[in-house]
Amino acid sequence: MKKTEVLENQTKTEAEELLTSVLGLTIKKRRIELGYSMERVSQISNVSRGMLGLIESGKTTPSIGILWKLSKALRTTIAEMVPDLFLRNPKIIKKEEARILKLHKGNLEARALHKDENEKLELYEIKVAPGSYPLPSWFENQFEQNVVVLDGNLELNFRDRNYFLESGDSAIFLASDLLQIKNAADSIAKIFWVNSLQHDKK
Repeated sequence: MKKTEVLENQTKTEAEELLTSVLGLTIKKRRIELGYSMERVSQISNVSRGMLGLIESGKTTPSIGILWKLSKALRTTIAEMVPDLFLRNPKIIKKEEARILKLHKGNLEARALHKDENEKLELYEIKVAPGSYPLPSWFENQFEQNVVVLDGNLELNFRDRNYFLESGDSAIFLASDLLQIKNAADSIAKIFWVNSLQHDKK
């Protein structure tokens, strides 16, 4: 191995250790601000007490799936929990390189932002043209869904009730419960969609 490669690997390791440490301290600080014990956070987030202890002590870096669970339990966002992680170790995906999925003659367009196979989590930016559409086939037979309206208005139609969402509103539901998505406006609505994949049955 060349000397430059050794130095690069050493620098990378030091940076990762620093980021893991900062992340742990940030999560611990937020937990204390809320007055939560580690046991309480573990119960709410469904992240084991042991894993939470490793994260807070800077001994392990959580996956994005675990970060998502902790962000919900601690009532914050992933970006606020790990600002240094995004700034120091950016992963750039150019829009022309992103995977684009289209349905209904392009009226539903999804740009894949991230997929975590281990935690079975997918993140999408979806554009919804005016009209009504059934649950996108990308999410059929999946599990919990989290939708945030970034721009425009959206109506979610379930079996027993309809919900109208404006920009900034969010919803959490099971994919099997959603019948259709409706955009009654004249302009395209843009949403951030988090898809939790169905775990393998044992």
